[in-house]
Amino acid sequence: MPTLLKAARLLTPDHDFAPGCVLMDGAVIQSVGSELVVPPGAEVVDLPGLTLAPGFIDLHVHGGGGFSLASRDPEQTRSYARWAASRGVTSFLATVCAADFNEAVAALGAGAAAAGPVPGGATVLGLNLEGPFVNAERRGALPASWPQPPDVAAFQALAAAAGGQLRLITLAPELAGAEEVLRAAIAGGIAVSVGHTDASYAEAAAAFRAGASHVTHAFNAMRPFHQRDPGPVGAALDSPNVSIEVIADGVHLHPATVRLLLGAFGSDRVALITDGVDVAGSSSGGFRIAGQEAIVEGGRVALADGTIAGSAATMDEVVRNAVAWGTPLRDVARMASTAPARVAGAGGRKGRIAPGFDADLVALDSNLQVAGTWCGGRREFAASV
Repeated sequence: MPTLLKAARLLTPDHDFAPGCVLMDGAVIQSVGSELVVPPGAEVVDLPGLTLAPGFIDLHVHGGGGFSLASRDPEQTRSYARWAASRGVTSFLATVCAADFNEAVAALGAGAAAAGPVPGGATVLGLNLEGPFVNAERRGALPASWPQPPDVAAFQALAAAAGGQLRLITLAPELAGAEEVLRAAIAGGIAVSVGHTDASYAEAAAAFRAGASHVTHAFNAMRPFHQRDPGPVGAALDSPNVSIEVIADGVHLHPATVRLLLGAFGSDRVALITDGVDVAGSSSGGFRIAGQEAIVEGGRVALADGTIAGSAATMDEVVRNAVAWGTPLRDVARMASTAPARVAGAGGRKGRIAPGFDADLVALDSNLQVAGTWCGGRREFAASV
């Protein structure tokens, strides 16, 4: 049965309608506009005072709501998908790092088993592998046992474990053997992100010319920007087809740094991410990540030595932060959905409210709190009145 959503505002985000309407038929959007004719038999859902935007897509997330995406149990991923819908997330890449190779193989297999639409929740678009071919000197909170020299055979084993669901892999391009892994990944249709790296500007630029197209959590766990060696972020800025991840949680990046990145790269080249871990959505508590003890306190997640270990933020939080720090909601909608969809290889069907696109939407109130979430045309979350 067709469903017509009528909201105070609609961000497609190619257009800004006020009021705005979306006609869905099953899992697909049929039409959008300020006013639409109600088809016979259609359900009409009035959303007074609310803004409809494309559902959020989190490219880089390890867990949240008490659930881990690096588990041997596919139900952990499905449970996360159901919880994430309450934060406006309609699809995501389950991101895996591990204590060792065998653990990664098991986690990738479990993630692959959960791939696709999850009843009652968001869609698992595929998997994001953070390592292991990264620089140990820039591993951040990754376990010391996780980084290993780039090796094509090892990469192929990991990709095989992912069962065709691997969409993105983080690589340090300065390491011996990295170029061969980069080429193998691209040949397999897997996007390559530069991250956890000590690459110079020249080394990163060479990787982007060779086909790397993304940067993992910009400025974090990488050679810093220097006026005479702008490093990976500077190389990305000079490479028009490269996008970057920005964690707008107020911990990983200063708000002024976020404004600098958004101003320099523009909304089409920035993917807002959470880098969320198991305790995302909580203000305090302890947990384990890839075999390491960590704690969240005051919104900051850290290992015992103080190293930042992922984030406690959720996608709706980073959206609110980006707007509060000076970016218009229309641009933030592109960074929270349109750009991530393209990086994940789903830009032709997700990330926009447009005819023929998947009916993935989020309704936001005047405070940008999530009032409702539709995944594939199904209302999977409704805020209590």
